[in-house]
Amino acid sequence: MRILDRACVIVHQHVTTMYPPGASLPSTKQLALALGLPEKHVHQGLLRLDSLGEIALHTGSVPVRLRTREPHPRDRALQGAVRDRIRAGHYRPGTALPTGLLGEEFGLLPHHVRRALRFLTAEGSLRYDERGAYGPGYYVPVALAEAVS
Repeated sequence: MRILDRACVIVHQHVTTMYPPGASLPSTKQLALALGLPEKHVHQGLLRLDSLGEIALHTGSVPVRLRTREPHPRDRALQGAVRDRIRAGHYRPGTALPTGLLGEEFGLLPHHVRRALRFLTAEGSLRYDERGAYGPGYYVPVALAEAVS
């Protein structure tokens, strides 16, 4: 295992065992000192946790450990827009969402768009299909669209 990957595992284990959901995290520097790791490795570990939706970084305040099934603060606008567009019929049943365009529209990187859409998938608003009609991607489920109509 690469050194950086091992450091990310250590950061993940530390954050998820030492900080309950909703808790504020210490600074990257403080975590690095506590774990005996270089700051840059701790920072990369925190970025990975952020992209997984386990913590929220760069939200205008201190980093916070997110609660289970709590949406990432930066994802809420995208998630709300997707839900509204499904209800309005803008995204039709069985069609893939334009993830690249959504990322541009909401100023999110591709991995942040995937994080937001994984949340919608977990709640049943979308489905991920490796072999979808338009290739791998996030699709509006037919059953959901029929229930909304």
